Amino acid sequence: MTEKNLEKRNQKLRKAIEHGARMVEISLSKVAWDIGHDKVKAVSGKLDYRAHQILDCAADKIAQGYWFSQVFRLKDSATTKEPDDYIVVIEAHEFKNFVENQTLTSKYLIKIFKDLAMIILDGEELNIPYCLSENRWLILRDFIDNICGVAIAYEREEYEKYRSDRKLRGKGAKTEEPVFIILFSSPYGKSFFRNAMHRAGTQIQDPELYALPPKTQELFQSIRWKRDLIILDPEQISKTVGWKWPPSNISKRVGKCRRLLKILYERNFINEVTERGKKIGKKDWVFYTRKRKLIKKEV
Repeated sequence: MTEKNLEKRNQKLRKAIEHGARMVEISLSKVAWDIGHDKVKAVSGKLDYRAHQILDCAADKIAQGYWFSQVFRLKDSATTKEPDDYIVVIEAHEFKNFVENQTLTSKYLIKIFKDLAMIILDGEELNIPYCLSENRWLILRDFIDNICGVAIAYEREEYEKYRSDRKLRGKGAKTEEPVFIILFSSPYGKSFFRNAMHRAGTQIQDPELYALPPKTQELFQSIRWKRDLIILDPEQISKTVGWKWPPSNISKRVGKCRRLLKILYERNFINEVTERGKKIGKKDWVFYTRKRKLIKKEV
């Protein structure tokens, strides 16, 4: 890429970020895809829409702190350290701003952040997009580990310096705002962090995604890494979003899958969907993600 083209790309990215675009890491989407295709299992916890949101928030802070702050001189950078653990510090209000939802209570946030630490992935081979590898892919064999650890600053003496001076209002008046410490120390966690540090390991995401129904978010999170034709059947969609398989009523399940795809199409996250298969038990759907789906405003 020429210096002129690089500058044009940087300016476009800057405008996107200024208008609210998020920078999210790519490999997590491939992990969700592999869960839906029986290549990886979450043997503990669940990679649900809240887990994706938290990790997207962490990736956005990493990307802007390590890359965009250098290019654009942004004020807000990620709080991190290395080498034993990669750390991202997320204050409660930062996460609420990220997902554009101010109604989330501190009690609920503590629950979903702690749930994130319970997710343990298991697979004979974790094959993920990775920007630092020569062929842009990384294989972790016989993998069983968590994605990350989670601590709350006011509960751990070693994280005392990250505690918030903000006090909550309403029912939680005068209560200290929780600050969450995300610790990436597993092989996959470290690769996630390093991927998020580089432009090639991230992609721009429209924050409108976080306003979609939970299962719709989970489905899109599993396909956003794909640059080519996507083919999904009811079993793969079901396993991706956590629905029991096989279902007691295949017709109803096919209908639920159609509704998820319909929402993504109507909200412009995917292109028009083609349904294949005459028999209800042989259905699948073919489509592409919308590569130009960045943010609402023009950039």
